[in-house]
Amino acid sequence: MSIASGLPSPIRRVLQEGELVLEAPFTRRIFTNRDLAFDQISVIGFDMDYTLALYRQDELEALSIRCTLDKLIARGYPEALRDMQADPAFAIRGLVVDKTYGNIIKMDRHGYVGRAYHGKNLLPKPTRKALYRAQRLGTERERFAPVDTLFALPEVTMYAEVVDRIDQRPDLWPSGPPTYAQAWNDVRECIDQAHQDGSLKDLIQADLPRYFQLDLELGPTLHKFRSAGKRLFLLTNSLLPYTESVLGYVLGGQMSAYATWRDYFDWIIVGARKPEFFTGNQPFQELDATANPLGRPIGEPRRGRIYNGGNQLGLQASLGVHPDEVLYVGDHIYGDIVRSKKSSGWRTALVVEDLEHELGIRRDRQIPLKEIEQLSSLRISLADELSAQRYLSRLLARMTPDDLVRQGVAPEAAESLLADTRIQVRRRFDRLRKYEEEMATTLERRIADVDEAFNPYWGSVFAARRDSSRFGAQVESYACIYTSRVTNFRYVSPTRYFHSPHGSMPHWHSSAK
Repeated sequence: MSIASGLPSPIRRVLQEGELVLEAPFTRRIFTNRDLAFDQISVIGFDMDYTLALYRQDELEALSIRCTLDKLIARGYPEALRDMQADPAFAIRGLVVDKTYGNIIKMDRHGYVGRAYHGKNLLPKPTRKALYRAQRLGTERERFAPVDTLFALPEVTMYAEVVDRIDQRPDLWPSGPPTYAQAWNDVRECIDQAHQDGSLKDLIQADLPRYFQLDLELGPTLHKFRSAGKRLFLLTNSLLPYTESVLGYVLGGQMSAYATWRDYFDWIIVGARKPEFFTGNQPFQELDATANPLGRPIGEPRRGRIYNGGNQLGLQASLGVHPDEVLYVGDHIYGDIVRSKKSSGWRTALVVEDLEHELGIRRDRQIPLKEIEQLSSLRISLADELSAQRYLSRLLARMTPDDLVRQGVAPEAAESLLADTRIQVRRRFDRLRKYEEEMATTLERRIADVDEAFNPYWGSVFAARRDSSRFGAQVESYACIYTSRVTNFRYVSPTRYFHSPHGSMPHWHSSAK
């Protein structure tokens, strides 16, 4: 509920026009995993890519695939790969690549594989189960590669297409196709090269409007933080020339009080090399506005300057506050959130761009989602009842008329009583099983319909098998708060206390009997 609700409408309009109180759209909410007193946060840090600067994902993926194809073909991959029709909807965050078998899998929080594709072909359930019976998959680094960032999605899409060519057209490689593992390594290395040699970023910088969303709320959101007395810093792996271009586009000219994007930040750290930034001791190299080094590297950055590299301990010392008074906002589970939380003690906010789509689908599919929840609960009850009836049938099968006679039943009635009881129990079991099968069919159909709305290949990013997905569990475990974009904070009071819905153990839900 808004703090302005209940006030006279003229006063409410004045507050909203002055942007003192704004109503948050449904899909722009902020969610809490661990209590966080925003009023106690005095410093807020930001990543840049997919945090302050949001890419147009379809355009970026198409460009990444094009650049990667050039490098793959230069390595000896067939020219025919250029004919691939890559589907940008295929890859989502939270997947895991099985390099040994050329499979792409989605797991729940317990490591159970509920869906798997070989290339872009869905594996039948028996095949999937035969391959992935073991729990806690994905820990063998040589075999499994996690996909946790939006930057990584093009390589998954590319890899699926390459696997299909290896299977269907091995003749395209005169000396024989690569192994699935080698194909993955080649795709990964080629994408890395495209990022490192500047070929990808040069094309992005040449047409910024094509590759970036322009969110006109970004400047006002950062200004709101500063007006509330919070100091801001930028901490990005991107180098200064790229950072200058991107933030100049997404922030430049938004507010007259800020001559350039740099004026929003008290500290600017580029080329940070996260996650090593949080564990290493690399010094800070001061840069001028054209990225030229100034003086010798130092151990602690000074406010109002631009630095390359550095480390968390040095930055923390410069901030001059306790670690739990710092909130770091990023999009990368491991590079931004896990390392910053484990190594620094900073509070964490995860930007999950997928959340807006997720919330929109959940709003539009409220009725089938509620039906799924009710049917799932009923199915559990039915399974318990069927188990009880199955056990009862086994007990009755072992029982003899003599057992009843010893209980006082007349000998001439014991056999018919036992036979009638067995028939009744069997009929009840068959009736329950038929109902359970019909309900299971309805449940699976509803789940398939809703999954199709989330993503036609994988369903929800956050859920798997009616439980949290691997990615969803990571969000729960490592992010204090999470939301779809930085500008959602514009709708939140700078003094808000974020309360988490504290969890409870399963036995706490049962009432005394």
